[in-house]
Amino acid sequence: MSVRSHAICERRTRIGRIARQMLRDHGRVRPADVVWVAVNAGMKTSPAEVRTVLCRLGLHR
Repeated sequence: MSVRSHAICERRTRIGRIARQMLRDHGRVRPADVVWVAVNAGMKTSPAEVRTVLCRLGLHR
């Protein structure tokens, strides 16, 4: 796996962790909230990437 692919995989893993924690804490997950938390944590992500991860986890349509 290339360095770039590894970084993408790690970023998606972190997004998933943030989303699952929000689901446990608040009972719901909104992509905008996940993006806000991720950006404030210093991650470079986009709303489209967050929506993709949430869809794969079954947390968003």
